[in-house]
Amino acid sequence: MKMTDQKLGHKSQIMEIQEFYKSYAERMRKLDVSNYQTMHAIGILHLKGPLKSNATHIPSSPLMKSHLSQNLWPTKLRRSKIGPAIHSMEAFYEDLEMIYVGQVCLSWEILQWECGKCQELLELDPHGSRQYTFVASEIQFFQVLLRRFIENEPFQGPRIENYVKTRCVVRSLLQVPALKDDSFSFSEKKARVGEQDDVPTAAAVMQLMEETIRLFWDFIRSDKEEGDCSICKKRQLRVLDSDDMELLKVTRNQLKKKERKLKGILRSGNCIVKRLQKHRDRGDEMLMLVSAQVELRLISRVLNMAKVTREQFIWCREKLERISFISRKIYAEPSFLLFPC
Repeated sequence: MKMTDQKLGHKSQIMEIQEFYKSYAERMRKLDVSNYQTMHAIGILHLKGPLKSNATHIPSSPLMKSHLSQNLWPTKLRRSKIGPAIHSMEAFYEDLEMIYVGQVCLSWEILQWECGKCQELLELDPHGSRQYTFVASEIQFFQVLLRRFIENEPFQGPRIENYVKTRCVVRSLLQVPALKDDSFSFSEKKARVGEQDDVPTAAAVMQLMEETIRLFWDFIRSDKEEGDCSICKKRQLRVLDSDDMELLKVTRNQLKKKERKLKGILRSGNCIVKRLQKHRDRGDEMLMLVSAQVELRLISRVLNMAKVTREQFIWCREKLERISFISRKIYAEPSFLLFPC
């Protein structure tokens, strides 16, 4: 490839990444606004009524009604007074669950998509002439925040409550940085004191992103709050029509089949992972195995939410359709499907 073609190709890739990243950032921001509003409403509810003299814990379990009635209000209060507050807190929980799950799905989508784009940038710059100092430091900071969250979680309470509170204070938590080289990072000159001998190239950023994907899996599998699926089904019955219920049933069955196949591959200890139309080394194959686990776990998490929209069911089905298992091999079709929220 000619140098001119490489430059044009690189610029085109960066512009595409910026365009897609903008969509991701806007949805994350929308959920942040919803988070602030919900937390503010919960604070007002605590000040208005019986919540005032009790714990400020926000239950994050499908067993919310029993948890609230046992822990947040004096037993002498009449049921007529407790009812509206329970209803409000249940609705608030559903909103916070949507915020948490939505931001996790959004960040995973942009992360794995940017990882694929980084590989394309690497192919356009085989000699490592472009520098990625600024984005490399941002990815490392992303890792630090996520690792710290995982390590501190056992002492911070339930996942959803811990996440939404932390996100209100630390907006960088789970906020995947935009992939771009230093020529597109206007503030990187301020971040660098001088020229460095060992500056990050696309290859170094690729390695960082692969590490981040593995760390993301640690974050996902440490989420213990998927709840009682049978209770989720009962709550979903109240808000879903017959068509949506059928879609949910089909999607759940499809998920279970692929989960069984993935477990079979994991148990075999001799899996071969391939991307559609792309064959790369063993390290990438194992990374794809991790990615498949994240994908299926996130789909399961969405389907187990107390409140799920038809668009989100469709998102789950489209994600599942892009993962296939043939002769004990995993095929994952590259895609960019932002979570509808």
